[in-house]
Amino acid sequence: MESLRKPREPTSGEGSGRRAAAGVRRCVRRSGRSHEQSMASNKTMAMEPSKKSYMAWLPQDIVELILVRLPVSTLLRCRGVCKQWDRIIRDTQFGMAHIRCAPCRPLIFFRQENLGQLLYPCEAILFDEAWSPSKWDIPVIEPDDFLCASCNGLICLYSTKSTIKIANLATGECMHLAKPVRNSKTDHFSYYSFGFHPVTKQYKVMHCLRDEQLHDGTSFSTIQVYTLGDEKWRDVRTPQALSLRCVERSGAVNVDGAMYWLTEDAKSVWKRVVVAFDLSEELFWWLQLPLVDPASCMLGNPDQLLITVTDIDGKLSVATRSYSGLIGKMHIWTFDSKLEQRWIQKCTIRLSVLNVPGPHWICGDKIILHDFYRNLHFYELMEENSEIELSKIVKLLDFSPRQENNMQCFMFAKSLVRLDAFRKAGVVRRPKRQEGWKLKKWEVWMGSIHRLEKYCRRSCEMQHKISECADKMGIKINLILQQLPDLQASSLQPINWVEYKRVLEILSVNLDNMHDVLVVMTQAAHDAHHKENTHVADQGASSSAVDRSGS
Repeated sequence: MESLRKPREPTSGEGSGRRAAAGVRRCVRRSGRSHEQSMASNKTMAMEPSKKSYMAWLPQDIVELILVRLPVSTLLRCRGVCKQWDRIIRDTQFGMAHIRCAPCRPLIFFRQENLGQLLYPCEAILFDEAWSPSKWDIPVIEPDDFLCASCNGLICLYSTKSTIKIANLATGECMHLAKPVRNSKTDHFSYYSFGFHPVTKQYKVMHCLRDEQLHDGTSFSTIQVYTLGDEKWRDVRTPQALSLRCVERSGAVNVDGAMYWLTEDAKSVWKRVVVAFDLSEELFWWLQLPLVDPASCMLGNPDQLLITVTDIDGKLSVATRSYSGLIGKMHIWTFDSKLEQRWIQKCTIRLSVLNVPGPHWICGDKIILHDFYRNLHFYELMEENSEIELSKIVKLLDFSPRQENNMQCFMFAKSLVRLDAFRKAGVVRRPKRQEGWKLKKWEVWMGSIHRLEKYCRRSCEMQHKISECADKMGIKINLILQQLPDLQASSLQPINWVEYKRVLEILSVNLDNMHDVLVVMTQAAHDAHHKENTHVADQGASSSAVDRSGS
């Protein structure tokens, strides 16, 4: 960005504003609660029932039908209003019914990375139903965490510490679990996955244990399983050695009570096969990929074909991606019958210069995409075979300077799942502040956040001073400024880096506009002062002439 231009003769009242402007400029070069929120908060409070509410007199099944359609934030406020409501909201079956009705939204996760001279923390950006990105940092996610999986409103987080975390982003609860293998230098976040079985109602964490002695550590023959609420991990042997490389590239997905991932299979025409692991019986079976000649799905070199597993509308799906130059094509199949092992081709998409994040990229009828300029988009899929029209994609955000290979996309729904029901082996708490931010390496980033808050306050002060000076000078000034967000809540919950970048851009534009106004005011003050001096000089000359003529 360009540096701030200096006025010819700044007045004495501009000093603090000019220093704030210069500070923001330096911050912009290094880095690259609003009115609407207040209205939303008031609307939510208006929905809260009083103890005299007539809903308390309704039959319980009718009350449940009403409550199950309310968002989690409203339900959390409703707890304690009356015993009937509190009993319903805390009930496990109600929580499962609510999660089935809750809309799934994209959760974009960026891993921590060092860009230039600034270390960027990991961030989870959740989109609402209007596809607007969240603005605040999530307290249960520390800056060094890695996101492994998302299931029923719970997420599994990995870090270099000796524990992993299961967290509910809506309630703020998190549970720390001891890792099955501690202090392992070869462990990786992609070796962990997390799933749920709808019949047993059990949540399980799965860890692929690397074979250190076999195949140069590129395979695993044991899966370590932990059921939330148990006291320890259990080892489950696989029927044969499975590929860790496929797990690292494609990951694992949880669909209808089973975990699915890819492994290598030299006998298959795809050179890949899907492994399924039932979370109830803890048994394995294999699924062959669709009976299609892979050569017919390729564009160019066969080695460029990428195969991934995903979940689309609650069904196991497989996607192949291939590129010829900048032109890409994606074929998507969904698993239709477990008994017959039948796949149905869902659609073929021409990606052009776009790509998709993993492991999930379809939300309802929309596909999530990113381009080579680090912009995130969505596009509405209208036909089974469609070529994405660049003119119809909708931009969500600019995620520069982040790298696209550090980005993941999950589907997330806010839920009421209570982790204290599984506290037998883990420690459940609701953190007031992220522990990881206290580390010395994050002082620079937190310092940038605090400077941004200071510049926002100085910008508002500068705006008031300009208005006051204009009134004293008797001139009218129309300040065309963008509204700055209210950052007062940042002492407990800082803004995320997407909002940080947006606020910097707003500040830069506002300071440019206020600088131009200051130049005009300085010139007007100078002209007025010059005119007043000229008038006084003329009056003095006239008086001298009168005195001379009188004498």
